[in-house]
Amino acid sequence: MAGRRSAYVGLHRKRTDWLLMGETVLCAVLAVVLCGTIALWQARAAERDSAIVAAQAKAGAASVESVSSNALKRRSVPQVNETLAKQREAEEQRARWTNPTGGTQPDLAQYTGISVDVDLAAQRAYVKSNGQTIYTMITSSGMDDSTPRGTYTVDARGLHFFNASEGMGADYWVRFYGPYLFHSVPTGQNFGEYLEDEGAKLGQPASHGCVRLSIADAKWLYEQLPDGTPVTIA
Repeated sequence: MAGRRSAYVGLHRKRTDWLLMGETVLCAVLAVVLCGTIALWQARAAERDSAIVAAQAKAGAASVESVSSNALKRRSVPQVNETLAKQREAEEQRARWTNPTGGTQPDLAQYTGISVDVDLAAQRAYVKSNGQTIYTMITSSGMDDSTPRGTYTVDARGLHFFNASEGMGADYWVRFYGPYLFHSVPTGQNFGEYLEDEGAKLGQPASHGCVRLSIADAKWLYEQLPDGTPVTIA
């Protein structure tokens, strides 16, 4: 009887030991799984934090770039405006010495008693019919009062000339006294090769004695002013 009891106790202890061992192994497995889960969670959290930091850095860089770009644009606007203003000024100035300076040019064939009066002080030439002004032109007379005063007569004309000693020529010339002419703003050696810096001087004394006109006015005078027309310079 005592032997059977002893065997039963021994078997019970073995079962208990096996259960304890199983529980221990299970706890160990659970611990490993838990540690792995924690490590994975921490890794993913770190990745998320890194992504957030990178996104914030990118957004900050984009913001700085945008601010810099806007600042550059603001700085560039005055420069662009200044450039455009200079271009407009140059275009307006060029138009002044290329276009008619007195508005619509009349057909002189429709008028009688044609004459031309040049006002050196005003830098204007007045085309008149029977004493009444029908067209006014902006001029450039001679520097140092070199345009001769007096009354003269138109007696010759031509398309182009070039003065090698002065290094300049002109188009559409009309002679009123000796070497003194009405003509376009200066050119180079060739017809139509206008010198812009000289053209810009129209309206102030700039020639060596001739009376400069805009291109359009010189062409009109060349085509329409009759020979024998009296010219008075005062």
